[in-house]
Amino acid sequence: MPPMKADLQNNPSTPAMTIRFHLTDGSVHSFVQADDAVARKIWESVDPEGLFAHPRIVIGSEHSKAVFVSEEIIRVDFLQDGFQCWEFPGGYSDIVELSEAEFRGHAHLDQPAQMTKREQATPVGDLLVSFVQLQMRGGRPQFAMIEIPVKLPAESQSYMHFMLSKGSVHMRLRGGGIGVLNLANLAAYAVYPGVAQIPADAWLAEPVPKGF
Repeated sequence: MPPMKADLQNNPSTPAMTIRFHLTDGSVHSFVQADDAVARKIWESVDPEGLFAHPRIVIGSEHSKAVFVSEEIIRVDFLQDGFQCWEFPGGYSDIVELSEAEFRGHAHLDQPAQMTKREQATPVGDLLVSFVQLQMRGGRPQFAMIEIPVKLPAESQSYMHFMLSKGSVHMRLRGGGIGVLNLANLAAYAVYPGVAQIPADAWLAEPVPKGF
């Protein structure tokens, strides 16, 4: 597991919370809240599983109102210091953002001989660590490490069903804070190593190096 590093420090110049929107056009929009009580009220009002169920998210400031259409949001980040992370959905024990370099290194994409084969099953109940590339609308991929206890074969496709649910999933960010990813804008994903069981209609083929 890569070490988590919090960039946010307890000092007067640091806002209580920064909210950052990543959109499908590649743009990023950031907002800050300096008041601790207001920041906590925002944090406690957020339902990560239902964040994108509403058609829009509205940010009100002293001089303006910004409206973000949910279906065009890739990810919303909540950068704050000290608020407890929500529980992860789907039985996951941890989900952590990775850089592309970290992802490639942990998945051994540049060292194929060291890659774990998909058919190399992990015993039921053991912790499976997977490295995931999520290709989002707009062309910008997301990378993450996922930890989850291994389930029975009959439950092994629950991961795929969850990723294709068009809901949301949150993860701890590399620099501190939490990001909520909009799975409605997920175009494709690859898991290293993949589970041993795959759908009966899956096509068997090898990815071209440097991508999937």
